[in-house]
This record gives sequence, C-alpha cells and structure tokens, in this order.
Amino acid sequence: MKAIRILKPTLELQGEIDNYLSFSYLRRYHLPGEFQLVTNRKVQNADKLEINHLIMLGADKYKAGIIRYKEIKTNDKGEEILTVKGYTLGVITGQRIIIPPDGLAYDIQEADGETVMKHYVRRNCLDMPGMEFPNLVIAPNQNRGENTKWQSRYKNLAEELERLSRLTDLGWHIYLDLDLRKWIFDIYNGRDFSVSQSINPPVIFSPQFENVKSQEYTESLIGYGNYAIVAGQGEGAERKIAMVGDDATGLDKHVIFVDARDIENTADLMPRGEAKLSEHKRNTSFQSEVLPYGPFLYQKDWDVGDLVTVQNKDWELIMDVRITEVEEVYESGGFRLNVVFGNSLPTLADKINQELEQTKVEITR
Repeated sequence: MKAIRILKPTLELQGEIDNYLSFSYLRRYHLPGEFQLVTNRKVQNADKLEINHLIMLGADKYKAGIIRYKEIKTNDKGEEILTVKGYTLGVITGQRIIIPPDGLAYDIQEADGETVMKHYVRRNCLDMPGMEFPNLVIAPNQNRGENTKWQSRYKNLAEELERLSRLTDLGWHIYLDLDLRKWIFDIYNGRDFSVSQSINPPVIFSPQFENVKSQEYTESLIGYGNYAIVAGQGEGAERKIAMVGDDATGLDKHVIFVDARDIENTADLMPRGEAKLSEHKRNTSFQSEVLPYGPFLYQKDWDVGDLVTVQNKDWELIMDVRITEVEEVYESGGFRLNVVFGNSLPTLADKINQELEQTKVEITR
C-alpha cells in the first residue's frame, strides 16, 4: 500500500505510515473531497495523526487533506484501532464567509468564472485583516470559464465556490507546494475525451470494454427545475418579476421560485434565475467500480473533471458525461476505484440546505 505522509500545517514532515488497515481518498470536481484512514494505534507514527495535521498520499501534492476527526476503539481482539477522517484542503474555505466591501451591501463581480472565484478567495482568505490563512496563495489567473455576474453577502465561501463551479463547469482545489511551503488555491477544467469530439483519443467506460467491474445508473427528476420565476425588489403587485427557462409545457415543465430581493437592477434577475436553475438540473449519473488496470489508465488517460463516454449496450445507454468524483480505496486485499460520472444525487441534507438557503433570503430582508 502507498505510504501516507503526515505533515504539520506549515508542511514540516512528521512521519509516514505504510502498514495501515485501510485508506480511502475521495476527490471531487465541484467541492472538497474527504478521506478516512484506519490503522492500529500502536504502529509507528500513528501518534502524529492529530487534529489539523495534514496527510498526503505518497508524494502527490494534489492528494492531501486535513484531519478533522479522530477516534480510538478497542476491537473484539483487544486491539486499539485508530480512525481519522478529514477533508481535502479546499475545506478551509468553508471557515470563511463573503464579507462585502465597506459601504456596499454586496460584493458584486462580473468577469470570467476563474476571476470571480479567485476574487472571493483572495478577498476573504488573504486580503481582509484577521481573516488571512498565512500559508495560502492563489495561482496565477488564466481567465478560464464563461463570463459570469455574481453577487454575494455573508454567505459561506465554500458553498459559493461550489455554486460558481457548477454554473461555470470549472473545478477548484487547494494543493501543496512543498518547496515553497505554501497551500495553492487554483481553478482547473477537465479535458474532453468523449466520442463526440475528434481532437483527443476517446475514453469509453463500458462492460464491453472490460474496464468496469460494476455499474449503477440513476436518472431522477427529484428537485429538478427548468423554469424559474425570479422575484426582485418591491411589494405585492409592484414587485419586479423575471422569468427564465426553456419552453417546455405540461408534465415537462418544472417551475421553481427564486427570491431575489437582494438584486437592485432588474436586468440582473434573469442571470440569478439561470444560476439557480444550474442548481436544479436533471440528475443523470453512472456510478461504477472501474478496473484500475484496464485499457484506460487513471490519471494518465482520464482524471477527475474529464468528459468521457459511458456505455452499457444491454441497458441501451450511452452518455457523454463529466467525471465528478473518484474514490481511491487502499486495503490489504488490493486497490479499488469508485467513480461517479455526472452529478451525484442530492441527499436529504442537500435538499434541506437548499430550502434553508431560500428561507434565509426571506428572513434577512
């Protein structure tokens, strides 16, 4: 199994563990991932696994995480088992909220997606006195993503980055620079390996290609919306209203309401509606256990964020879809890859958070 390095937040190496019981590391495109390490408490360097210490898988600077949970239990053999859990480094953005500039009600930005996302990180994690992360830096801007207009006020930074990521189809993460001893925030976008393009060699996941051990296909309209009624400022019949969405009718039309009292300019109501619709997309996904040593190699031929083609001829299904999650599992029995193609289904907690977010808009007016 791959060695796991343990580091202080300032990136001094504390030790390594390579004889653990199991380790799983989940990478996500739109939001921070998570990990879990299970080991005997008495193995060398297990005492270094402390809250807020970092772990790194081998020497891979892109696969690091911060420990946020620690548990010791005795099993039926009398062995002391240590479990630590945590998140990929992007989770620290969840420790900040977006604070508007002095004298302004909202922090409003209009630029390409990368510029907007990096602005909110720079302002709320670097530039604002008392809110700095000392070792965090932002990678040079490459102006990726479509033009986006966004405004925010006292919202959780990580949640806003996720919304912007889903709207612009850009991924984001924090990785390590061990030489400079810095945490680097950056944006990235996946490559296109689908069969619909002709520039790159296509990557196809299918039982017929013998690179998939198991598949689970899900299609859901739960929480779906394709038409938004956006209500701006004003009261009663005087309230400003905009409508945005496709021209579906009857059973195919799914209407959502968007409270946008915070928007002063009526012209900005439609972009807000489009942004909200991006959070209510039709959920179509494949979840698969992918064979690590098939014809297409992980992190060489495909990776998180890439567009690929998923196929199951017996189910009469073929999709060009983005890889949004990859879980690496290391156990004594071997190595597994669990992959989510497309959007994972929203959990009950996700739905509750969506409702609470809408309620907070009403309460704070």
